[in-house]
This record gives sequence, structure tokens and C-alpha cells, in this order.
Amino acid sequence: MREEQKPIKIHEHSTSEKTILLIEDSPIFSRIFIHAIKKNTPYQVVHLTDGSQIIQVITEIRPNLLVLDYDLPGEMNGIEIYDLVHGTQGWEHIPAIMISANLPLKEIERRHIPGLYKPCGTDEFLSALSKLLP
Repeated sequence: MREEQKPIKIHEHSTSEKTILLIEDSPIFSRIFIHAIKKNTPYQVVHLTDGSQIIQVITEIRPNLLVLDYDLPGEMNGIEIYDLVHGTQGWEHIPAIMISANLPLKEIERRHIPGLYKPCGTDEFLSALSKLLP
């Protein structure tokens, strides 16, 4: 049984910071992705394990990129989170990458979302990020 996600407090985060929002429920993959981003990019990482706080977090941090796992606990999968974000005025410009062992190819191709299969290497992950970040 998974723990319920605790409320995020982002009071120290500035909206002018370069930020990647990672939504990944696997502790192992989360650690790998967070480490790769912090070590190899100038971006900060905000991490969620599901989409329950997506509206609050995006409003507060205004991320430069979404890294979405497809298979997530809770009410929304990665595609549904992407659709919610991109259906919100002012957020439709936020690029995203979908990462999963079970990528829904037709869904991500229809939305033009780059996809990576898990497990993916750090180099492959960072290459995908670099294509979408300024």
C-alpha cells in the first residue's frame, strides 16, 4: 500500500528559477532522474508521485518541462495529466516527456510527446531533456 502524498510546500522556490517537474512514483527511477538532472543541468527539480497536486504545483513553480511517468497511482495517468496541463490556458506551451515501461504509443504520437522506455540510460534521458529545454 502506498503512502498518501504529503502536501508540497514550495515557498522557497522562485518562479524565475529553471525548473523541471518530475511526476514519477518509483523511488528508484525518481532518484536516478533527480540525480541526473541536478548533476548535469542547471535546472531545479520538483518531484511528485502522482497528479493529485498538479494544478497547485504548476501554478506555484511554472515549470520549464514536465517529465511524466505514464503508469501512476491515483486518479490520473501521465496522459491525463498532460491533457489537463495542456488544456489550461497559459500552460499549453509547457513541453513534456513521457517515460514508462508501457508507453501508449498512439496516445503520445497523437499529442507529439517524446517518449522513453524504462529503464532508459542516463545519457538517453539527458539527451531527451536537452531537445526540449532552452
